[in-house]
Amino acid sequence: MADTLETLLRGVVNPNRDVDVGALADRIKDMLPKFTFFEMEAALCVWECINEWTLSDYISGPGRPEWIELRENVGSAELRHQSITLGKWCLKVYDACTKHDKDFFDGVSYDWEVIPLIMDFAADDDGRPVINENALPPPAKVALLVARRHLLREYLTSCRHEAQKQWAYGDLVDDHPENFEAAFADDEEPADFVKAIGENLDLIDFGPWR
Repeated sequence: MADTLETLLRGVVNPNRDVDVGALADRIKDMLPKFTFFEMEAALCVWECINEWTLSDYISGPGRPEWIELRENVGSAELRHQSITLGKWCLKVYDACTKHDKDFFDGVSYDWEVIPLIMDFAADDDGRPVINENALPPPAKVALLVARRHLLREYLTSCRHEAQKQWAYGDLVDDHPENFEAAFADDEEPADFVKAIGENLDLIDFGPWR
């Protein structure tokens, strides 16, 4: 980039002036924003998420009304620009979640699952989406909410697996969600939780035939 900038400057700077064009090009380059690979990746994933939420009527079904309204109000260009800010914010949340366990999100897609999960919390107290740096909630606070929801989803997946294994019906937990979050909060083993549901319903244990 410095070489291209230097070429452009030589085209506009009077050659008779005592100007070090190379040094000037370096100074201008140092003034320009710099982004890391991870910041660029996060910004792209955020923009991908926003498009999925706001253009999904044309892609795969109903989108997010609150984000569609925001896009209509501020415009696509502003949302795309703010994807940089949102990407940096998402990275801070991600780093907080993985600070003590770098594999915390292991097994889930970064762009299609982790970033949208974090973006769910880019909202004000009334649930309206926010995109400006000074309006975004504190990353450390959001990290706790993201971590809990992620672990809850992982627990649900384990319970579904156990339901299929024990009762040959993976959707058993979805049909009876009344005690699910309590079992999660009590750190109850998925196998024990699912077994209790099946026994209360007098289901046939398929374990011996598997």
